[in-house]
Amino acid sequence: MLTKSDFFVYLDAPLHLWAEHNDQIEKSPSAYDLQFFEQGKEIEKLGKEYLHNLLKKTAPGSKIEMEKTFNDNGYEARADVALFDPKEHKYDIYEIKSSTSVKKEHHYDVAFQCLVVKATAAIRKAFVVHVNREYVWEGDLDLDKFFVIEDVTEVVKGLESEVSIGREQARQVLTSSSPAGIIGCVKPESCPCPALCHPHLPDHSIFDIPRLNEQKARDLKSRGILVMAEIPEEYPLSDLQRMQVRLQKSGKPSIDFVAIKKELSKLRYPLYFLDYETYSSGVPFLNGYKPYQHVVFQYSLYMVPHADGEAEHYEYLVTETKDPGVDLLTHLAKHLEGDGSVVVWNKTFETGRNSEMAERYPEFRSWLGGVNSRIYDLMDVFEKGYYVHPDFRGSVSIKSVFPVLVQENPSSYATLPISKGGQAMIAWWQMVNGKLSREEVEETRQNLIRYCKLDTEAMLKIWKALEMLVKD
Repeated sequence: MLTKSDFFVYLDAPLHLWAEHNDQIEKSPSAYDLQFFEQGKEIEKLGKEYLHNLLKKTAPGSKIEMEKTFNDNGYEARADVALFDPKEHKYDIYEIKSSTSVKKEHHYDVAFQCLVVKATAAIRKAFVVHVNREYVWEGDLDLDKFFVIEDVTEVVKGLESEVSIGREQARQVLTSSSPAGIIGCVKPESCPCPALCHPHLPDHSIFDIPRLNEQKARDLKSRGILVMAEIPEEYPLSDLQRMQVRLQKSGKPSIDFVAIKKELSKLRYPLYFLDYETYSSGVPFLNGYKPYQHVVFQYSLYMVPHADGEAEHYEYLVTETKDPGVDLLTHLAKHLEGDGSVVVWNKTFETGRNSEMAERYPEFRSWLGGVNSRIYDLMDVFEKGYYVHPDFRGSVSIKSVFPVLVQENPSSYATLPISKGGQAMIAWWQMVNGKLSREEVEETRQNLIRYCKLDTEAMLKIWKALEMLVKD
């Protein structure tokens, strides 16, 4: 029996479906993945409550069925909510999603369901129910405003032929006795079965090329090219991708000293190296927040007063179950003063959070606007290709750049109990929602402080390394 879930694993990569049904999955979901899954289950439960109450009023006399299962000769689909109209003898199908919009994969999801349902019953309409991105939590959850219903009937009809062919191919994979000839994925970092999809993957592979699309990755693989340095010079790549390949062949970095010096000249003392940690959830738990809006609960700040000055560190972490914004901004404003540059890594994130907080806390609007006007993105040096190193492996993340440029082993990240942003989010939520003992709270607080500090410390050291580079 091929289920809807099976079909979506197949769409991700056919070999993943075979691996799942033959006990070949090697990677377990992370704590962050499990937390996200639980959020989805919570929203699905709320969606069913919302639809039950709504349909009782708008469709009297119709039968409301939750989790109704339909079968069609080897295919199975379970509708979140199925509404049967006894007068027309037709079903309306409702699929509940935790996202804030209808996505392409949702159309395929509903198309699969409709094909199965149509084998034994008629369908009138198909809908996707999703979260309203503009909803603002104000104490009690208003389900009528929290959810949005979108009619996807016509879009789904246009996909049924494609899905019909795809589900048959998926069933052939499901019943195959061997993985031979089944297509794998082109994302080794996130692959759940790397021994099947990427056996004996070489170092500095083609998958390290930045923004290499799936079509080109599969084309290169079909030609037997897995090592980046083996890609022919004439193969069509972007300028940045071509640079990465050439660097891999030479084994030497590409450094534009003039451009880097020009970038660094934009900075004005005192310098502030800033990093936020945030939490977001589909169902807000603090007044005034929208679904998935980031709650800034922590900052780390290094301040360098002048060219020869010693860096001073400041930090703040909110550990109570309340809106952390006012306390955090009050503390930050005491230490982030003057007209100096505010250095971040990937400014879209920090400027976005500042803009949201400026809207939430009018008393800080002017100050936050000033902070945003002073922000400099240190990642630009690497994003713009002014410094490209083969050992970055096509990435410009701070964890990729730091050990290469600063030539320090970033073992501190690996040894910390909290070493990723997703882990920090979960740890903070558990701490402020009474999920930890008193001893665990203090341990978690220290771990969060150490983790956030590492990112700003890494930025500080990368800046110093670049300054020394252009000076020498």
